[in-house]
Amino acid sequence: LGGVSRASLHATSTRGMVPRLPATSPRPLRSAAAALSMKEVAVTPDFRLALGAIGLGIFFNQDLHIGALGWPLVILGAFLTFQTTQIRFRFTDSDLEVVRVKGLSEQGLTDSVESSGENMLQGGGANKWSFSSVTNWEFWFPGFPILVYFKESQTKPEGQIHFFPIIMEGKELYEQMFTKMGKSVNPKIDPSEWDDTKPLTPKGFKKVSDTVTDKLNL
Repeated sequence: LGGVSRASLHATSTRGMVPRLPATSPRPLRSAAAALSMKEVAVTPDFRLALGAIGLGIFFNQDLHIGALGWPLVILGAFLTFQTTQIRFRFTDSDLEVVRVKGLSEQGLTDSVESSGENMLQGGGANKWSFSSVTNWEFWFPGFPILVYFKESQTKPEGQIHFFPIIMEGKELYEQMFTKMGKSVNPKIDPSEWDDTKPLTPKGFKKVSDTVTDKLNL
């Protein structure tokens, strides 16, 4: 080898090679917003109830010529449309809060979120209630959401009831209430059965007809 040492050959053969680092599994990056979203859920707005009221009002006015029913429904639908753009239900791990937003977002909240103020119509106080204070809740109806109700003891010890039109995505709201508000006085279906309760599906129609039959004792 002409006097070339073995150490020199090894140094020459390894020159320019990139050292190999031990393999590590990549760690997913999680933004502050993503971390917050795991604890906080704002239910997506839904205009179907508002537009349904307007459509029904127009039907009563134009086709049935019953203005006494038609115009109130149109006015109610217009009001609900405005509220749908403004009001959100925000669920955390411990409470439900009704907040006011500016602008629309499919995720429920926008960059501008503020308190909805005092609840003067339903007992007073802030529109924020802990889940531990909820003594009962109802949802009319799974598969065809229109109205939600709950009773809580936070506003006053004897209990305060609250009614809200469902101007948000019904199934999403139901899932949050089912998992976080605890048991209701009346049994509730599992959220996985939601699609089977829609009145216009075969299973949903059968459930509705069976319920009516039971109520009428036919």
